[in-house]
Amino acid sequence: MSSIKSNFIAKDFARRVKQRRKTLMLPMTQLAKKLGVSEPEYTQIESGTRPPSRKLLTQISIELRTSEKWLIEGGY
Repeated sequence: MSSIKSNFIAKDFARRVKQRRKTLMLPMTQLAKKLGVSEPEYTQIESGTRPPSRKLLTQISIELRTSEKWLIEGGY
């Protein structure tokens, strides 16, 4: 059951990252470059197939001008 829950959490996280990036009109390629990751690696994060490291999560939240908590849990 926890793997199913983790999958939903990963997909929700990915959806919020993509939503926020688009709200800021930030191209995926530009964000990947700012984060110092390859485009394929960033695509995996945004599709929910690869979770970001703790450090990368912090960098993503900074670049997207939002909180880590919102990226992970949603809400507000």
